[in-house]
Amino acid sequence: MIKYEFDIDDSYMDKFFSPIKNKIQIIELIMNSIKYMLLNPNVKKERSKGKIILKVDKMSRIFFIKSDKFFSVMFPFNIKKDEAYSFYFKNKMNIDNRITSETIALINEQSFYSGCSLDFAEKIYTYQETSCNDDYWDFLRELLLMEDGYLRYDYDMDNYEKHKKSDIHPLNHYDLFYSSNATFKVGLKNKIKEDDFFDLLDIKTKCKFLI
Repeated sequence: MIKYEFDIDDSYMDKFFSPIKNKIQIIELIMNSIKYMLLNPNVKKERSKGKIILKVDKMSRIFFIKSDKFFSVMFPFNIKKDEAYSFYFKNKMNIDNRITSETIALINEQSFYSGCSLDFAEKIYTYQETSCNDDYWDFLRELLLMEDGYLRYDYDMDNYEKHKKSDIHPLNHYDLFYSSNATFKVGLKNKIKEDDFFDLLDIKTKCKFLI
C-alpha cells in the first residue's frame, strides 16, 4: 500500500468539509482535492486544521480527516510522485489544473439540468475539441458512473444534545451514503481514532461485526 498525506490549511477547510448531498458535489470534491494535492502547500503547524490522506492499493480511497469528523470516498485515478505529484486517468490522460477546473465548471453548468441532453453534450464536445483531448468524455463518464463508496464518521455533540442525548442521533456514529433518501446512521459506543476508520475500510484486515 502507498500512502500520501497532505495537511489542510485553515482557509481550505470549508472546501473539503462542507456537507455533501449529491454526486455532483462528490465530483467537485475530488477535483478540488487533486488541485490541492498538485499545489501541495507547505502548511504551518498552527494553520493545519485537517488532513487529506490518499491510500493507493488494490482499492484506492481518499480520506478527509479533522478532529470530529472523518470521511472517505473512492479515488478512481492513478498517482505518481517524482519531483512533484502527477495524476492520471487510466495511465493515459494527465489530470492537471486545467482539466480539474473545466470539470468543475462543466458539472455546475445549467445545461446539465436542461430538458434537452444535447445542450450538455454540446458543452462536452466543445471542450473536447478545443482541448484536443480525445479521452475527456471517457474521463467524465467514469466520474459520473463511479460507485463513490461514501462513508463518514461524526462526533456530533450539537445534534446529540438537540435530540436529548438519545439514540436517534448518537454522539458517535457512521453515516452511510449522503442523499436524504438513502442515508442512515450506525451508532458507536465510543469515539474512534483515524486508524480505526482506516482499518474499517481496509479490505486486507479483519472485518468488523455489528452484532
